[in-house]
Amino acid sequence: MAYEIELKETDPQPVVSIRTRCKVAEIGPILGEILPEVFHYLNKLGVRPSGPPFTRYHSYDGTDCEIEAGFPVREPQPEEGRVTAGELPGGHLACTIHVGPYEDLPHAHDAIDVWIKENGRKSRGPQWESYRTDPGEETDPHKRETELLWPVE
Repeated sequence: MAYEIELKETDPQPVVSIRTRCKVAEIGPILGEILPEVFHYLNKLGVRPSGPPFTRYHSYDGTDCEIEAGFPVREPQPEEGRVTAGELPGGHLACTIHVGPYEDLPHAHDAIDVWIKENGRKSRGPQWESYRTDPGEETDPHKRETELLWPVE
């Protein structure tokens, strides 16, 4: 798939999330635990997410990773248990849309990495994925849309 990379300017985004370490092969099942836990926490507070769920990659070496997964919210929320309050950074973001199975997302990450280098930009923090299509509603993995966002200088 050819990826069109664009540069966007955004404001910081408050989030609630859970951060954990896992094997890369375990990301799917871990997200299957984390995202419902954060969603139930928001329901308990009576707070609706202000956008789709996300996963942020704090470290990723091909075998192990440290991820943060949760939901954007309109304003900061209190923390409870594993659920913490945080923020996705604003500023310049290199972005693209991936349409297809989650297993193919590394190709989109690679495309943004190449674009950053070719355009004289530098990463200024961990990238994240925003899941625009709910896999519970769209059962065909080839139709799922994921936005990738990477903070750059």
